[in-house]
Amino acid sequence: MKLFSVSALLALVSTVASTDSKVNLRVARDATVSFNGILCANDTIPCSSLRYGLDNKLMTFRGNRDYERVLLGFDLPTNKPKKCVLRIPKPLETASGNGYALTVSTTDSFWDEATVSGYTKKLDGAQVGSANVTSNNATGTVDVTSVCANATNYKISLFVDTQNSMITFNSLQSGSSDVFTLDYTF
Repeated sequence: MKLFSVSALLALVSTVASTDSKVNLRVARDATVSFNGILCANDTIPCSSLRYGLDNKLMTFRGNRDYERVLLGFDLPTNKPKKCVLRIPKPLETASGNGYALTVSTTDSFWDEATVSGYTKKLDGAQVGSANVTSNNATGTVDVTSVCANATNYKISLFVDTQNSMITFNSLQSGSSDVFTLDYTF
């Protein structure tokens, strides 16, 4: 009887020790950043100088001279990640027909939601993944494990971009639970 109990205990400890932990992290900061040559406010100021970090919606759009990207900031656990996946929420609207495509790039985390603009944030960083979502009402995922593994001060920032027409999402300020998140496995 004792032999069986010790064996069962060792099997249980082995199983528990090999189980990964997974948390879902809500975006900590988000903004739309405008990079374009268009003038706003009755043609008096460059649109790229405007701040959209506290708006209820996030937008990515690429036109002739009009170019917006979604900027996301996440605070990570101190545990080294085994897997890190960006979860793309269902869009509020898309201008294209069936589905949409997004690319995700890294960038530094030296920005503030209330003050970030196309003047203060560079278009930098390498593309780390993409998602081709087949329905306008669907969600998507992008593996960003390499970005999470190389985080500075347990923070990462990502640009989300499209080659398509406009796509909008809820921002943190919308109060919706349907925002960008990370599945962080360690």
